Amino acid sequence: MAKNGNGNGNGNGKGRSMEGIYSFYSPFYDLIFGKVLEAGRRQAFKYLDPSGRRKVLEVGIGTGLTLRHYPKSCHIVGIDISARMIDRARERVARLGNGHTIDLEVMDACHMTFADNSFDAVISPYVITTVGDPLQFCREILRVCKPGGQIIIVNHSKDPDRLFGKLGAIASPFFARVGFVTDLDVVSLVRSTEIEVQQVIDCNFFNLHKVILGQKPMPHPA
Repeated sequence: MAKNGNGNGNGNGKGRSMEGIYSFYSPFYDLIFGKVLEAGRRQAFKYLDPSGRRKVLEVGIGTGLTLRHYPKSCHIVGIDISARMIDRARERVARLGNGHTIDLEVMDACHMTFADNSFDAVISPYVITTVGDPLQFCREILRVCKPGGQIIIVNHSKDPDRLFGKLGAIASPFFARVGFVTDLDVVSLVRSTEIEVQQVIDCNFFNLHKVILGQKPMPHPA
């Protein structure tokens, strides 16, 4: 779905179309995707390690709906493909005034400009089904995360054995026009990458979404 069918794109027309779609959504994004997806956000943040002064990247921060869930000790870096979404997030930061260190940038999630191994954790709610190249998205998350760092992805994932999975496959072309696809088996895709998936937890209405808990592998000893 799309909490952020935002921080994304693949540098081509798909990326530009997502930018346009979510810029259009920005004034009423919270109304559409706020409460209906909030349970998944809250659940995901229960698993974010609160210890120490951790630098955490949120990919697809959108209007900043997750900001209140971060531990006070976090240095938060949020990216989104839509400048209008980032503007809304900056407004939320000013309203919260809760002492967090927060940096917000307009950036393509499939082509991030951060150095390798920059973040202690990467979290991305409701984004992977909005990008043009989900595998490249996963590669970028891995690249910027430190070895052993947490990777948390929240998203709808196609389940072909359930009725909703079959309906999602049929409806996906329509939903693609409004910013996300519903026929992507996100869990299998993430497992196919180098992300070490540790746990998959159901969330939201009818358990339609998953919280995928993983980490970047530690390097093998030479």
